[in-house]
Amino acid sequence: MKLPLLTLVLFVGAQSFTIPLLFGGISVDKTPNNEVVIGINRGINILGNGVDGRTNFVVGNGTFNANDAAGVLVNGKRTGPRTSLGAGKDGFNIGSEILVEEPTKKNARK
Repeated sequence: MKLPLLTLVLFVGAQSFTIPLLFGGISVDKTPNNEVVIGINRGINILGNGVDGRTNFVVGNGTFNANDAAGVLVNGKRTGPRTSLGAGKDGFNIGSEILVEEPTKKNARK
């Protein structure tokens, strides 16, 4: 799994793209600071109830960051833990939090 992702990043570094998969997907993007962001999304949502998760790896320009978020959707509101681990020009970044009742994008527009 690591080798295909590394190959995609090296050969298609200037492009942003998303590979849809069953119950999720993989995305590769670049930030304005020329950092490469590899995202792995997974989840299922049935009428506002389900689970979701996101893992992002940010590499480049002297930085590395790994972010992970897992959530449970109940009546259109997301609840769950978030963690972050990274190193950059300013030092180390380690953090964790628990999100309680964040409205999903669909419900936030109302």
